[in-house]
Parts: sequence; C-alpha cells; structure tokens
Amino acid sequence: MISKQALGSTLFGMADILRDKVEDYKSYILSLLFFKRLSDNYAWEIEHGIKEFVKEYGVEPNEKQKQKIIKDKHDFIIPEGHFWTDVRNAPLDRKNDALNKAVNAIADANPSLKGVINTVRWNEPSPDGSGGKKLHPEVVSLLVSYLDAVDLSNRNASVDILGDAYEYLIKRFADENKGGTTAGQFYTPQEVVDIIVRYLKPQKGTTLYDPTCGSGGFLINAAKYIKKTTGSQKNIRLFGQEDVWNTWAIANINMILHGLDASIEKGDTLKDPKFTEEDNSLAIKKFDYATANFPFSQENWWKNGEPKKNKKGKPETNKDGSPKLSYPGKEEFSDQYKRFDYGIPPYSNGDFAFLQHIVASINENGKAGVVCPQGVLFRGQPEKTEEEDGQNRKADDEYLIRRGFLQGAVNKDGEFVKGVNIIDAIVVLPSNLFYGTTIPGSILLIDKNKPEERKNKVLMVYAAREGWYKEESNMNTLMPQDMLRISTILESWGDIEIAKAWIDSQKTRLRELIDEELAFKLNEIEIDSIDDIEFAKNKIIEADEQILKRESEDKKPTKTMINNKVKGEDLLEKLIFEKEQKISDAQEQANKERLAIDEVETELLTVLADPQLSKRYFSVVDMEELEENEFNLNIPRYVDTFEPEEEIDLKEAVSDFKSSLVIESSFDDLLKELMEVIQ
Repeated sequence: MISKQALGSTLFGMADILRDKVEDYKSYILSLLFFKRLSDNYAWEIEHGIKEFVKEYGVEPNEKQKQKIIKDKHDFIIPEGHFWTDVRNAPLDRKNDALNKAVNAIADANPSLKGVINTVRWNEPSPDGSGGKKLHPEVVSLLVSYLDAVDLSNRNASVDILGDAYEYLIKRFADENKGGTTAGQFYTPQEVVDIIVRYLKPQKGTTLYDPTCGSGGFLINAAKYIKKTTGSQKNIRLFGQEDVWNTWAIANINMILHGLDASIEKGDTLKDPKFTEEDNSLAIKKFDYATANFPFSQENWWKNGEPKKNKKGKPETNKDGSPKLSYPGKEEFSDQYKRFDYGIPPYSNGDFAFLQHIVASINENGKAGVVCPQGVLFRGQPEKTEEEDGQNRKADDEYLIRRGFLQGAVNKDGEFVKGVNIIDAIVVLPSNLFYGTTIPGSILLIDKNKPEERKNKVLMVYAAREGWYKEESNMNTLMPQDMLRISTILESWGDIEIAKAWIDSQKTRLRELIDEELAFKLNEIEIDSIDDIEFAKNKIIEADEQILKRESEDKKPTKTMINNKVKGEDLLEKLIFEKEQKISDAQEQANKERLAIDEVETELLTVLADPQLSKRYFSVVDMEELEENEFNLNIPRYVDTFEPEEEIDLKEAVSDFKSSLVIESSFDDLLKELMEVIQ
C-alpha cells in the first residue's frame, strides 16, 4: 500500500502538466483525481465483495448473487461506458468529450455528486473561436496517462491515506498562490485549525458546524480528533456551508475521500443560511460547536450597497478602482432569521455579522473558535457626552456588539436581555499568517456556558511575540513548538499543574507531526531529484557504451567520449551531493523542531511559575478592568507586548568602543572625563 507522502507528492506532479494552461488548475486536478478514485474503487468493491462471499459461504457466487453484490457494495453508481478505462481508451480527438460525458453521467446517476464531480467542463471550447478545446486534448491525454499509473482503490490507497494525500494537495495549491486572494478562500493553516479544535475538544455524539467551510479543513480535523479520542470518526456529525462553487465541490470531495458523512451546503451564509430547524425554516439550527475562518471585513455583506455618484452623476471609486458604495439606513433592516441580538453591524464590514451568525448557531452550552481580523477587538467607540469630551457622540455599532459579547445583549431601552459574557479567550496571532491577506488575525474563542470561575474573565494570549512563529520571506508560519505554547496557555489559564499535564499529553503528538512533515519533504526531495539523477546516469551509460564500442574496434576513445563520461560523472556526483544536502537539511530542521518542543516546555514552566514574567505572555482580565478600558480588547492594554531592551554594561561598552577606534588625543580626554563620571 502506498504511503500518503508518496501518493501526495506523486499526485502533485499533475500540477506541472496543467500549470499556466488553465486558471484554476486545482479544480481540474482534484475533479480528475476523484473520478479515478471512484472508478478504481468500483472494481475493488466488487472484488472485495466476492472475497467476503466466498469466505462466508465457501463457494463462488452465482451470476444472480454476483449481481446483488455489485448492487449492494457500491457507494456510487458509475453508468456503463463511463468508467476511467473508457476515457483512457478514447481516441485523442474524443478524449475531452469522453471525460466530460463520463463525469456528467456519474453526476446524473448520483444526485449527491451533482456539481461536485462535474464542476469542470472538460470539453469547453477554446475562447478564441478556433473550434478547438480550451484544454488541449494532448494535455488531457497526458493527465489521464499520468494518473492511470496510480492505483487509487482501497487496495493501494485507504481512505486515510487518500484523504491525507488530498489535504496535502490542497495545501500545496494554497502555497503556490500565497499572495493571491483565492488561497484564503479554501485553506486555513492547519496549525491554527489544530489549536482551535483542541480548545473545543469535541465530544462523542455532538455536532460541529462551519458556516464558511472552504475546503473543509476544520471539519476534517474535528473528525480526526474524534477518531483519536473515541475510536471512530463517525462519532461526530459535521455540517458546513460554502458560497464559492469550486470550493464547495472541493469540500464535498474532501469529505467523501475521508469517508465522512458530512452535510456541505452551497450558498451565502449571511443572506441564505442553509441550516435551519426542521420544524421552522426561519429558525437557525443550533449546533454544539462552530468553527470558522470567514472572509475578513467583507464589504456589502447584506448586498444592499449602491454605487456612489458625484455631482456630475459619475460613479466614485476607491484607490483600488472598486466603486464606493452608499448604504440605506438601518431602520429598514430586517433579518428574518433573527440572528442580530447584539446589534446590526455596519453594512461596509461583515465581521460582526459573521460572528453573530456563529453565536446564533450554537446552543446554550455551545462553544466556537473563530479566526477573525484583529479589528474586531477594538473597532468602534463608546458613547460620549458633552461633559465628558465636549461633544455628543453615540456609541458605534461595533462597540455595542463587542460590549454585548462581554456583558450581554441589550434591548432598545438599554436593558440586558442576555446578561452573560460569552468571550472566553482571545489569541492575537502574527501578521501575514493567512493565505491571501497580510491583515493580522486573531482567534476569538466563544463559550455560552463558561465555568463559574471564568464567567467574568477573559484570557488574553499574545502569540505575535517575536520568536513565537517562523518568519519567512512571503508568509509567516506557526511551528509545532508555537502550537504547544498557545494551546498550553489556553488549556491551563496560568495553572502550572494543568500546564504540565497538557504538555505531557501533546509532546508525542507534535513530534509525530514533525516526523510526518519530514516524510513529505524527503519524498519530495526524492521525486524532484529522480529524473535529473536518472538523466546523469544515462549519460554515463551512453558514454561507456561508446567507449566500449570504440575499444572493441581496437581504437582509442576520443577526447569527446572521455569528456562526456567525466561530465556525466561530475553531474551525477553534484546531483547526489545536492540531494544528500537537502535530505540533511530537512533532517536537521526536524531535529531542531523536536528539541524546540523540549525548550518550550522549560520556557512555559518558567513563565507560569513567575507571575511577573507571565504578564508578558498572557493575562487573565476581569470584567472590571475590561469596563475601565471601555471594552476595548486591544492586547497591549492587558499584556506587556513590548520586548525589553537588552541591558548594557556601560563601562564595558565604553572600553569596547575605545579599543575599536584609533583615538585622537582630544577625544581621548573626553573619554577619560566620561569614565570619571560613570565611576
């Protein structure tokens, strides 16, 4: 059986075939991969069913029994004439049409796959009107031939292996588009996902919902957590909604390849939430847990903005060329699902709209972990009277909503409707951590039924501290030791005994993640180098053959023949050295990360044992202090985020400075006076 590392790296090779030939090439690759999986597993399911029959009854099934096995064993129907082999064997000029007909026939035969397996139009005409195909038949044929060599049935790739390889592909696609906007739509860094899921700790028999699920990373991670803690990933029910069509298809494929029975709906979560109560289509369905990485600061989230026009009637634009919008008053606003108990957010920014939808979607004991821009922590101003600051100013909507999360929702008369603090903890993350945006993010952790000792407190964690993440040229990354820091503080709330137990429970798991990542890197190095090394070896073989032939004719090899062999040997030696160096570098990096986990354990226990030191890392803030700060949750108000300056020995500094220069007599006199002063 193939490893997930080998499968993932091999499958990503298809990107080299498609790159620069179509815009969203990941959709082509993932859809084709899914079609191949269904076809390969269809044959395996029949074979496996017959083996089970023989094992149980001791005889081969007759034709009637065989047909029943075929009918019962398949998760999906593949109509005759539309298997992978039919596409593979189609002539070149009919390859695109055969593939397109196959995926559409499967979609028609399986309603749950409509818009999932056939999200790509393989026979789309070329936009230049030439009568050809947008994706050339030779490219399609090359893709099919490439993937044909990989057995994707359970015989060679189990659900776990294929699912993990699929996730690896999604991450690689996101990595290739780090600076673009689309990567953030479908992928959240797994390190952030892991921290949130382990804060929530989903329990057996519960439900988890993601209203902006992307490719389904939070749902998959929760299923893996449940499998690890309860023995079966089916012990949790998963729900998600996604508005981008291709991303919705990817999420559905992700669930199927992982063997999950998840419900992923398509649509705009704010305008058209798909999950409502069975007996009331206008009542938002309640879940035990919710996770989300919603679109940061989405403008015109209620779709009621109109382009602004100047006095001449021409549209006004922003600096980026997008139209400026004007919005109606909020007097006419009405949400039929009644989600905005805490107030109506500005139409120009959807952060608190998504947050209130999430709050409305968890039950009275529900918890949520949400990635959001740091602006939600401090945007908006409180009410000010003329006596206070010389002006009358109404409280901003975002301020009122944030205050409501902390103290409870109020009605139009200012009376508390829900007098409860639902914000449990806040984690401020480094900037440039998320795909498609450099906006600094944070994690907002919500609990509708906080423990008594936490009801009027909020844990603030400053995870943007220097050294708490890996700085890279185009994107920052949380390392395993950074995950340990953040999760330990969230788990312990400063209790050193709880922290010790948590660290012990996490160290082995994090080292396993390091080993998995190393295996992927080593496999990539192997695949990336194999063709070049093979080329060099062939050059040496060719040179040897020419030399032997020359010698068999009793002739001396030419200088060119000898030089070709030397060049081949030098190239091979260089390539092998480079490969070994890359392997050594990857192993060294993994070893550093393993050691870093132990170092962070020591660091954390030192910090937690010193209340003064811990203030530089986190703070447990009570409601009185929050109120004093007018419910502004900006971390520097509560955590000492400034890096202490290194203390300098003045005498030593002066001595070093003096010895490093050729001192003129007049300057030397000044230094003497300075030394007298500091002595």
